Amino acid sequence: MLGPVTVLFALNLYLQPLSGDLTRVGAYAENDFGWNDPQLEFRQALFARGAYDHHYDVVVLGDSFSLRAPQLAWQNYLVAAKGWSVITLDINETSLAQVLENPVFQKSPPRIFILETVERELPRRIRNEQPCDARALPDSHAASASPLPKAVTIHERELQGLAKPVERDTASRDIKLGYVRDYLWRSLQRALFGKARVDAETVALVRNAPFSSSTKDAMLVYKKDFRKAKWWREMGVPQMSCRIDRMRKQVEANGHTRFVLMVAPDKLTAYADFLRDKGLRNLSSLSELSRTLPDVMPRLDSALISAIRKGEQDIYLPDDTHWGSSGYRIAAETLLSFLQRCAPQGRNI
Repeated sequence: MLGPVTVLFALNLYLQPLSGDLTRVGAYAENDFGWNDPQLEFRQALFARGAYDHHYDVVVLGDSFSLRAPQLAWQNYLVAAKGWSVITLDINETSLAQVLENPVFQKSPPRIFILETVERELPRRIRNEQPCDARALPDSHAASASPLPKAVTIHERELQGLAKPVERDTASRDIKLGYVRDYLWRSLQRALFGKARVDAETVALVRNAPFSSSTKDAMLVYKKDFRKAKWWREMGVPQMSCRIDRMRKQVEANGHTRFVLMVAPDKLTAYADFLRDKGLRNLSSLSELSRTLPDVMPRLDSALISAIRKGEQDIYLPDDTHWGSSGYRIAAETLLSFLQRCAPQGRNI
């Protein structure tokens, strides 16, 4: 038995401990796709999660881009830069109607309400909203947004004592036989059939992408991201825009709260310039949607794509669907720049 055990142990050393969601659901090796540059992690999450039982300056209703890695999350940068109190609610457990009916929201409304969702899931997030007449959208929402002021930059001095660099764990302290088994089985399937029945796959790139992983000429992608164009097309951008505008009116009916829609683009959108398959480069409709909602939707996609084109490493983690610490920081800076631009006259963020 010593031979097989030795092989398993050696393979486990090669694979390295699981870190990303895509290496997990796709049974890929962290040694190939794991991030190798340090990430900036807050020593503790600066925002609240859980019960919405007292006043907060900012209420976030979000998905895993807001909740999965609380010590990396973009909300920390808002607290560090502005001193706001922030609570984040799980969009899979709490509806917008429940937030609006909350006595705390009604009696002591927040300054800002943020609906955050990953790009592919936006149609599903608003499918329970009543259909509306997209032609009824006010003309102001079809107009071009006003020019941006000087972009907000969150400097390291604002994070001193709050954040620290962290390394990915590469030491195999114990053998995870389930991971080794899945890797062997899925690798065999790929060798025999060219693909495996998993929820992540690789896409070829025309040039090396700015990832700190050892693999740079291919990118891990969540399979559902390939379906986003179909899901967006089924509802249609005009209908989506109309429903979002109605949600905005519900949130802002108190005359105090500002509604913001944050849409986190997926990897296929953010790294479209790098994709070898040209048919995958134009799946996103974020630009079209943002043009109808210039005062509601900050352009996270444009900011992240710009940083990637400049070669900034690990805007998205190579082994994950989510941002690295640079991506979370850019999302926060983009949001603050947007709020500064769109602040009601006479009010300062």
